[in-house]
Amino acid sequence: MRRAATVALVAVLLTAACSATAAPPSPTTSTTTSTSTGTSTSTSTSAEPTSDAPTPTPTAPTASEVDADGTRVRSDGAHVRVLTAPGVRMEKKAADDGSVHLTFVVPAAAAPTTPLAYVSGADAQPFADGTATAGGGGLSPTRGTLVASSDGVLVLLPRRADDVGVWFTGATISTTRWANQEGGRSLAVTPTAWTRAGGLAAHDLVWSQLVEREPEADSATMRAQLQCHELGAPDKATWNLEPWRPEVSDLEMIAARCNPT
Repeated sequence: MRRAATVALVAVLLTAACSATAAPPSPTTSTTTSTSTGTSTSTSTSAEPTSDAPTPTPTAPTASEVDADGTRVRSDGAHVRVLTAPGVRMEKKAADDGSVHLTFVVPAAAAPTTPLAYVSGADAQPFADGTATAGGGGLSPTRGTLVASSDGVLVLLPRRADDVGVWFTGATISTTRWANQEGGRSLAVTPTAWTRAGGLAAHDLVWSQLVEREPEADSATMRAQLQCHELGAPDKATWNLEPWRPEVSDLEMIAARCNPT
């Protein structure tokens, strides 16, 4: 993580190159209502709120409950279950690349602590930026954040009173191809649009999927080059990684435009 944080700080260089007295009680009003049976009831209401305590946050369901009652969402072999909170509507749209865009319509009274949905999936892991991995795929929220509950369920919270989107994908890489280039072998990696959009979940998932797909790529220098491209050249057509390049410091990697010699 130290390497990723350091690279993120200087990635722009690469981009350019490539208690008071208590108040008196609030006045109250009393209303008497007669019922059809002849009885009457009396209620008193305060003219001002007597407490600023927030509404308690609902208890998150267990993973078993989400698995049983949630909607299954699939993308390229990855899958999660999504259970919406009461009053929340979820819309789902599949993209041409196999990823899935989910939209959660936020109730008007929703607060930043009001859960919108609950997500279950194998090895669910939230990250500090609100993204997460689960079920073999990655989730990137827009105008929302994913946090963990005590049962390993991911909880989707809104960041403001707008509809929240979640982009789910099971694939971080479109293609990989080895070739002989000047200097030696080179691996051309074509990332998916979800990966190019970035985030800590993408940072974690793209490396694990690359190594699973291309075991020869599993080396410190290849990972450093990959991270350099993620942060500094996300829109480059292919991310070219060479196993023969030396392992260098983050600053040297940046100065070399991801191609140290």
